[in-house]
Amino acid sequence: MKTLERFRAAFKGEPVDRPPICGWLGLPFLNRLLKKTPRQVLEDIVARPEEIIQLQEDLGMDPLLITVDDRWFSMYRFWRLLYSYPPEALETWPIQERVERISEDVIHRHFKVQTPGGEVTWGMSMGESQVVETYNAIKEEKDLDLLIKYMPDPETANIDKLTALTRLAGDRAFITHNFIGIWGEAANMRGLVTLATDIFDRPKFVHKISEFLMNRSIRRVRHLAQSGIHSILYDQSWVGVGFSPDQYRKFMLPYDRQVVKAAQEAGILVSYHNCGRGMAFLEDMVSTGADALETLTPAERSGDFDLVETKRRVGQDITLNGAFNERLFPRVEAQEVKDEVRRCIDAAGEGGRYVLRTCGQIFDTANTTIETERTLDNIRVWTETGREYGCSN
Repeated sequence: MKTLERFRAAFKGEPVDRPPICGWLGLPFLNRLLKKTPRQVLEDIVARPEEIIQLQEDLGMDPLLITVDDRWFSMYRFWRLLYSYPPEALETWPIQERVERISEDVIHRHFKVQTPGGEVTWGMSMGESQVVETYNAIKEEKDLDLLIKYMPDPETANIDKLTALTRLAGDRAFITHNFIGIWGEAANMRGLVTLATDIFDRPKFVHKISEFLMNRSIRRVRHLAQSGIHSILYDQSWVGVGFSPDQYRKFMLPYDRQVVKAAQEAGILVSYHNCGRGMAFLEDMVSTGADALETLTPAERSGDFDLVETKRRVGQDITLNGAFNERLFPRVEAQEVKDEVRRCIDAAGEGGRYVLRTCGQIFDTANTTIETERTLDNIRVWTETGREYGCSN
């Protein structure tokens, strides 16, 4: 089977020759391997994805290309490379930006939009590969009203570069689009702690934010489908951070279901992303109707997912996507990597609805050439063992 065919079959619960084997190669790791700056790597992913695909093939992986959504509030560098808006779409949303350099690696970006109805401001702290909101756009309800009325329509985003990337990748890679979930985007706009407090103090306001973001998300995902992307990584990583199942069912689940449904109706596969604690929400997350569940982070990695128990409870209803601990790569011998592969496949591989994916990004944690080579050697052990052991199970 070719890469794209294998992923699609695994996501749909159809027969596969073996589990897909993939991981998210972190930007610092790619910088080191390709000897390029972060911007050069991102530019190449957009315009020349063949090199990134070939690198993954050479390591034995089923190539995975992860793109990002056209949001205003995060992933700013990649967003600028992928999307643009025509001037007429920004007439009511003219962005002014001020850059403040904090150190060699960190900058603060301050944004102001003077809409016809008033001013909206927000700020971000940006490093090489991470973005953190320093102050949020929705400070009062009037800010939300301005966003609702004046933000550019999602359909006006130019997605030509994303479309071209998809065509260049062909069937050699599986393209999954990092699509921030409604609660995650609400937390970006309002602030996680403030939003969590709003659940108790201003529940109607929380629903108003979610309704607005749900409608935009549905429109965005339908627009993105025209690019030909294969799936979305529907990122709800804040699920499980201090919320009860009842709160999840009331404030998150109904909105998530609508976005998942819209994506699937548009021909896009959906992997529901929770990279933390989620066992208490397991059946609820599956009830969104998503095709896959990720990242299945275990207790030793700050999550709480037990792969055997997860397979037992929901493995017939959804594809399990993840659970391999990539932090082993720079610090263990080959046998421990082989054992981890076998543990994952034994726990979740039965019936075919499993993707042998890393829990998180493969970052460059190595301080020496020897450690980097060990990481690369262990990645090859991981893929070789996955191919051999996956075919026999």
